[in-house]
Amino acid sequence: MEIVYLALSVEDPDWRRGHKPSFAFGRMRALRLRNSLYLPLLAFLIVLVCFLLYHCSISLETGFRKVVLFEPRSTYYSQNQELDNVLRKAIMPDKTVLLTMVDESLASPGSILDILLQSFKSGEGTQRLLNHLVIITMDPQAFEYCRSLHPYCIHPSTFPHHFVTKRQSIKTTPVHNLFTWTRNDVLFEVVRLGYNILFTDADVLWLRSPFINLNPVNELTISCNHLSDGQRGGYLHDGGIFFLKANAISFEFFKHWKLTKILFPNDPIEESLCTTIKQWHDVVDGYGFRVQLVNTSYFGGFCQLNKDMLREAYTIQANCCDDLKSKVHDLRIVLDDWIRFRKRVSGDNALDKMALRWPQKCSRRNYS
Repeated sequence: MEIVYLALSVEDPDWRRGHKPSFAFGRMRALRLRNSLYLPLLAFLIVLVCFLLYHCSISLETGFRKVVLFEPRSTYYSQNQELDNVLRKAIMPDKTVLLTMVDESLASPGSILDILLQSFKSGEGTQRLLNHLVIITMDPQAFEYCRSLHPYCIHPSTFPHHFVTKRQSIKTTPVHNLFTWTRNDVLFEVVRLGYNILFTDADVLWLRSPFINLNPVNELTISCNHLSDGQRGGYLHDGGIFFLKANAISFEFFKHWKLTKILFPNDPIEESLCTTIKQWHDVVDGYGFRVQLVNTSYFGGFCQLNKDMLREAYTIQANCCDDLKSKVHDLRIVLDDWIRFRKRVSGDNALDKMALRWPQKCSRRNYS
């Protein structure tokens, strides 16, 4: 019994004072056991958080540079190295790059791409912008032709998942939807790399540099046309050119957009940026996604003609025209008229002496 009392006297100070042993000893052992379990768990959680923060790195340069979410750095950069290399060669000092997208039907001898590049060479203050234009090609044939004309062409293998998926669904997907969704995938990746985007559809003529109309404070600057169609009713149509600022707000907005498309693949509101910002106004406001709408007379098109278009417009798109041959035909006429107009521009009445000869083959639709 002395041995037992001696052990108790060491473990329980109350025993030495003549008190009877209580359950304090048991509670102390339980507390020690609980602490011994919590400490390793806490250490594990700290290590896990550090690991996630390391692999969810956001490096900032003037507000936003690169965003990598839960992907090992080596994997992410190996998949985007070619894209990043080309973009870095083409960017402006403020990290803005011009983007367009073409497939084989738009990039072949005598095609839309030829007219687009010629318009840059023939415009007012647009020649230098060719140094900042990157062309995303959607098939190897378009890439080879693009490379014969322009130094900055992106091979379709840079976006294999997006383009293969879209080509597999091309039989059931309208062409404009096909391009819209591959375009949105491209926009997401370029914004993710931290580059501002001035996107132009390939069927747009560049008459003048549009940068005077772009406010870099806003996440999106775009021209939206309201098209009235007897069969579809009224709907919005993108004006063929828009500016997208690369920052955390734009990145989160497009991430939400991509997630929504995955959850609701048949949602029709995803066809255009203009339609989305109108019908998702709560989401736009919630993310603080600032939008500037530009007058449609500046970013014009065949759907909305006016006699002062060559004098006022910065770009002209061959919209309201679904046939590629008709687009090429009418765009060539516009380009010829623009070159003639520039030669006569010495007088204010230069345009009055030139009647608009287009569109000829492309249809006209009513705008409101």
